[in-house]
Amino acid sequence: MLPDGTTGNLFPGIVRTKSSGTAPGVYLLQANFDAANLEWLAWSFRMPADYASAPVMKVQYKMTGATSGNVIINGRLAAVTVGDATDVDAKTFASANVSAATAVPATTAGKLGEISLPLSTDDGLAAGDFVVVYLGRDGASVSDTAAGDMEVVTVAVEYQTT
Repeated sequence: MLPDGTTGNLFPGIVRTKSSGTAPGVYLLQANFDAANLEWLAWSFRMPADYASAPVMKVQYKMTGATSGNVIINGRLAAVTVGDATDVDAKTFASANVSAATAVPATTAGKLGEISLPLSTDDGLAAGDFVVVYLGRDGASVSDTAAGDMEVVTVAVEYQTT
């Protein structure tokens, strides 16, 4: 889900890309997070029944051109349990979980890197919850020094099971 583009709700471009390898080409979708702004996207799902604790967002990415510098990401959760007094239409995200400055993969643009971001502020997440996950790159942070787009190719939420 992409935000609406208003102030504070900027979104990355979603692009279909093709590898330069020989046919058949590898195609993938990537989210191109800007180096100058806070851009974010979100998705929703039902938390699996085997969820116990310790959610961690795993973000695999590459850079458009940068082979040096750091990126900063943040992740947020919004969790609602069936029967909660929470009105889903008025739900807000929990406070941001912010990564340390993470060095981009060196030597060649396009190399795959991964950031593990513990989601310790988890909004009371429980098995079976309706969950909305937020991923942002804070390109406006002084600690985010990598030039160009951060191209996110996949995201997973891992956790400890029951």
